[in-house]
Amino acid sequence: MNVVIVDDEALERKALCKMIRDHLPEMEVVAEGANGREAVEIAKRYRPDIMLIDIKMPALDGLQAIEAIRRDGLDIEFIIVSAFDLFDYAKQAMRFGVKEYLLKPSRKEEVISALERVSQAVAAKRRHEESNRQLQEQLRRLQTLVESEWLSVLMTEDVSADEWERWKELLPFSLATGMFIVLQFPDKGKVDEWKSWLDKQLDERAPVRYIMGRMGNGRLPILFFQSPDDGELAWKPTIQTLAFDLTRQFSARYGAALYIGLGSPVSRLDQLRSSYYEALSAVRYYAERQKAQVGFPPAEAMYASRAAERDQQLFESLRLGDIEQARLVCRTYIKELTSSYSLPSAVRKAEEALIWIGRRLSELGIRYERIASFTSCRSAAELQQAVLDELDRIATDLEVWRHQHAHSKLGKAKEYIDRHYAEPLTLEEVAEHAGMSPYYFSKLFKEQFGVTFIDYVTNVRIERAKEALVRTDFSLKEICFSVGYNDPNYFSRVFKKQTGWSPSEYRKKLQRR
Repeated sequence: MNVVIVDDEALERKALCKMIRDHLPEMEVVAEGANGREAVEIAKRYRPDIMLIDIKMPALDGLQAIEAIRRDGLDIEFIIVSAFDLFDYAKQAMRFGVKEYLLKPSRKEEVISALERVSQAVAAKRRHEESNRQLQEQLRRLQTLVESEWLSVLMTEDVSADEWERWKELLPFSLATGMFIVLQFPDKGKVDEWKSWLDKQLDERAPVRYIMGRMGNGRLPILFFQSPDDGELAWKPTIQTLAFDLTRQFSARYGAALYIGLGSPVSRLDQLRSSYYEALSAVRYYAERQKAQVGFPPAEAMYASRAAERDQQLFESLRLGDIEQARLVCRTYIKELTSSYSLPSAVRKAEEALIWIGRRLSELGIRYERIASFTSCRSAAELQQAVLDELDRIATDLEVWRHQHAHSKLGKAKEYIDRHYAEPLTLEEVAEHAGMSPYYFSKLFKEQFGVTFIDYVTNVRIERAKEALVRTDFSLKEICFSVGYNDPNYFSRVFKKQTGWSPSEYRKKLQRR
């Protein structure tokens, strides 16, 4: 801990230096000053933790120096060492936040005691600031996680009106207007570098707030949005101009083509999904044909987009075990097909949809083979029933897979926690280790083990702490750090909440047995 001494008497400075050097080895006198002006300059240059300062000094007195240092916003604790025992001085010193006021000649014990009290206050303040910094970082990561998970749910799952309302409560922003774009990067390359480059470009040039989604198959979705209090924006030309600039910059920097599909701006949360699928169909269309690098989806791409969205809805309903939703989507889908196409064409498109679902199932490790072809169907009703029968078979296979998949991955996560409980574990980290999204992992973990992820980690840590209290003679602080906590006071509170005793009470109780 760095200390500065400011006094116009050289002998006084020397005496204070010796006291600190002889009795407080954890403190270091980094500078000395002889008047108030020097005190201000030294404070700016060295930014010490503690300053011992006299009041009556030439040029600028001690209280004036403290006031000037406070105005500069420097966070320094002061100890006044003065020969003047005047109430007015003490009152003014208290106004500047000075907690220690020593009278000359000061006894060695008084000086050391004052320095120890102030150093403890500084250390406590540092711990508090570090705790706040960690909390802010956790909140930032939580916000990023919530936004990312929300974006993933928005793009891939059919969200009910009630779920939209719950998301509105969770999201750290409100949305008045939003618009998706989807970027298609080259097939091979430095994906992380490209994403970092893009984030820097958008941070400097994006006209509104944005959330960047997850990269998949070289595609990166980005949502641009405004809150209700933001000003008007000419959405389509503004975002289109930005997209053109990005493709030119990317081509000039990396010598490769970047394609960007644009979705329509919308004004409701439940419409954002359609904007995403527009952007996705547009980027697929332009990347496949390589005619243009930026654009909104043409009419021919929009039909493919709607079909792809229905296929995705159908698959997600099946994957999540919502067979009733899958049946509803299927009936609507078959009705649209048979009203728009001849029966043979509707049969062919239904079979294409099942082929696509079969590919998605194989990606999950599920082997799927259709037993019968739909070509034998002689009416729309027969076609609908045949597709529904196939969905029932798929739902059964997925139910088995879901339980096996969740059980093995959650077991892996549980083992990881049991091995790494002493480290600063996060839900996101353990979910990644298990190969699951944090949102899905959190939900399944609670269902499987009956406790939340945080409660389970806490239980493991407290059980290990109980073992250490009984089997070792480690101090409470050592045990605190060994089970993953960095604040002994917080550890004690958690331990007492879990067991009904403080750590020291628990140790004494078991030692008496």
